[in-house]
Amino acid sequence: MRAEDLNAMRNARKRSHPESYFLLVRLAALTFATIAFACGGRSALAQVAPPPGSVPVPIAPPSPIAAPATPRPQASAPAGAEGGAPGAPSPAPTAPTGRRLDAFHVVADRITFYSNRFIMAADGHVTVTLGDGTRITGKTFFYDLRLNRFVIAGAVYVHAAGSIIAGAAFSEYFDFDRAYFVPVLSEPDRWTFANGNYTHPLWGRQMPGDTFFLPDLSGERVFLYSHSAVVDPHQSIRFAPAKINFGFVFVPFPSYFLTYSTNEYFAQNALTGAFADGPLDFAGGEHGLATAHIRYDSVDKVFPAVEAHQVSDNHYFVASVNPLTRPLKVYNFLAYDRINSTLQFQGAFQESAFQHDFSTPLAASAFEDLQLTQALPHSYLQLSDLQYYESLLAQPSTFLIGPGGVKTYYYGTGQHNWVPDHPSNVNLEWVGFRHPILSLPINFQLRSSVGVIQNGITPLETLGGVAYHTLFDKAVGINLTTRAIDIVPDPTGRHRDLYFTATADKQRQWFDIPRHLDTTIVSLSLTKVIDTKLTILGTYQNVNTSDFFGKFQSEAYPSNQSYYNFYTGANLTISPGFRGFGTTRSFIQQIDFAPSSAVVAVATMRENDDFPKPNAGGIQLLGDTVGFVNYGVSPYELDLDVRFHFNRVLVLDISRSNYFNFGGFERYSPQFSFQIEK
Repeated sequence: MRAEDLNAMRNARKRSHPESYFLLVRLAALTFATIAFACGGRSALAQVAPPPGSVPVPIAPPSPIAAPATPRPQASAPAGAEGGAPGAPSPAPTAPTGRRLDAFHVVADRITFYSNRFIMAADGHVTVTLGDGTRITGKTFFYDLRLNRFVIAGAVYVHAAGSIIAGAAFSEYFDFDRAYFVPVLSEPDRWTFANGNYTHPLWGRQMPGDTFFLPDLSGERVFLYSHSAVVDPHQSIRFAPAKINFGFVFVPFPSYFLTYSTNEYFAQNALTGAFADGPLDFAGGEHGLATAHIRYDSVDKVFPAVEAHQVSDNHYFVASVNPLTRPLKVYNFLAYDRINSTLQFQGAFQESAFQHDFSTPLAASAFEDLQLTQALPHSYLQLSDLQYYESLLAQPSTFLIGPGGVKTYYYGTGQHNWVPDHPSNVNLEWVGFRHPILSLPINFQLRSSVGVIQNGITPLETLGGVAYHTLFDKAVGINLTTRAIDIVPDPTGRHRDLYFTATADKQRQWFDIPRHLDTTIVSLSLTKVIDTKLTILGTYQNVNTSDFFGKFQSEAYPSNQSYYNFYTGANLTISPGFRGFGTTRSFIQQIDFAPSSAVVAVATMRENDDFPKPNAGGIQLLGDTVGFVNYGVSPYELDLDVRFHFNRVLVLDISRSNYFNFGGFERYSPQFSFQIEK
C-alpha cells in the first residue's frame, strides 16, 4: 500500500469505507440497537399510566344541557395579585402528584398529525389525561408541538381534585405552567389555573390573545391517523396504532414513535448509502431513539436495517447494522463527546463482515478513525488516529498455491482470502482560522501537520531495494479565498448582480524517504443570478500534482504500467507521459433552475484538459453504484440532477452522467441514480 493511499484515507474521513472496525463493534452495535432507547431516557409510553376510569376507551362526555350548573369555586386573589388580597392568606395550591407537566395521553375517535405544520389534531370523544391524572374531555383538540400548548373545545369537562368542572374551552401552556378555562356559568367569565391548582382559579386574569385559537388545517397534508397518542412535550409522540401516508396509500402500523427533540445529535446518521430508505422509529425517549429501516439499493435490493441513538447536550452514540438479512453486513458505530468548551472527542468505527445470519464470518475487515480536537486562540489542534484492519480473523488452515509457490489463505472459498495487513496513520494537525489580508477582500488560512504511517507486513514503499514499513511525514499548506465581489451590480436593484469569487490552495508534504508531494488547486468563478428561479455559474479550475521521488522517479512510476480493461477485454498501457506529475484544467458551467419550491434541477458541464492523456478504465462496481473508473479525467462530462420535494421530509433525487463516448464506449453512466431521502 502506497503512503498516498493512507494519506487519502486521512483526507476523506467522512466517506464510508467499503472495508472497515473492531470485531467488538459488531456486538456493541447489535446490543445498542435494542437497548439504547431504554437507557437513553424515559420512554414517553412509560411516563403516562392513565388512572382508573381513563383507560384508552373513548369516553362520551355528559350532555351540557343535562349537566347541573357548575358551582363557583372558592374566591381567589383579585386580578393582578398572584399572592392574594392584602391581609388575606394566600390560597395554598394543590400539591401536584406525578409528573404533571411531562407526558400526557390523548384518546379520540380520530387523531391526525400534520407534519408540515407540526400540529396534532383530534376529533370525537376526545380525552386528555395529564401526568397527575387530571382528565379533560371535549369534542375537538389541537396540540402545537413547537409552541408546546394545546386547546380542547366543545362540551369540555375537567375532572380534577375530586370534582368535575364544565366549560366551553380549555387551554394548557406547559412551558408557563398555566391553564386557561372558559367555564359554563350564568354569566361570562374566564379562569386561569396556576401550577395545577384547579380548586382555586384566578378570575379575570389577562390571557394571551390566541389562547383558544383553533388552526385552519384545510388543504394540509396528513402524515398519519391514529386513535391514541402519548406526548412527551418537546421530545416525542407515540401513536398507537398508526396509519402512515406513503403518498398513494395509508399503511397501518401497530405503532409509530415520532421524535421532535431540538437536539441536533438525533440527526447523526450511521447507515451506509442506499437509493431509498423508509425509517420507522419504534422506541425512544428524551435521550434515545431506536429506528427500523426498509432500504433499497442496486446490489442488495430490498432489505431491513436498524439504527439506534443515545444523545445528550454534550455527546452522542449512534450504532447501526446494515443490511440485517444479507451476507455482507456493515456495522457502524459513531461517538462524540464535548469534554469541555475547548476540547472534544469524535470517533467512527466500522466493520464489514461476510456472514450468513449472524454466524462466524468468512471475512471481516475494519476501520477506525479517532479525533481529539483542542481549540486554541484563533486556531485548533487535532490529533487523529486511523487504523485499518484488512482481516479481523485468525489465520485459516486452508490455502491455495499461487504463482511462485505463494500461499493465499482463505475462509470457505477462495473469494474470502485472508489478508493480515494492519496499516495505520497517526497525525497531528494545526489549522488556523481565516484572517483578512489588510483591507483586501481576501482571507487566508494556514495549516501544518506531522504524522507517522505504518504497516508491519506489506511495505509502504520499496525504493532502491529497501522496504519501508514506517514513514514519517510533515506538511504545510495555505488557502486563499476571496469574498463574493460584486463586479457588475444590477441597476434595477433586484439583486441580479454578477459576482466573482476565487480560491487558491497550496500544500507540500515531505516524507523521511527521498520524496515530497506538491498539490496546487486554483479556482476562479463567476455567478450570475438571472432571477429568483435561475442561476448560472462558470468556473475555471486548475489542479496540479507533483510527486517527486528524485533519482527513484522511474522506479516509483515505471514506464510499462498497464491495466486490463474489463469492458473491451484488452490490456492497455497507461499514458507513458505519467511520471508522477499531472495537471488538469477544467472549465465548468452550471445551471441551477428551481421552478418551484418542490423542484430543483442542476445541469453541470465539465470540459477537462488532462495531462498526461487520460485512459478509459471500464466499468466497476463502486459500493452500490456501477460506474466508469478511469486513469485520469474524461475530456467531457455532463451531469444532470433533479430533486423533487414531495413534502418537508420526503425527497426524490434522480441523476445521470454522460461522458461523450470517451474511450469509444463511455457514453451515459451505466445506470440512473435514484435516491429517496427522508
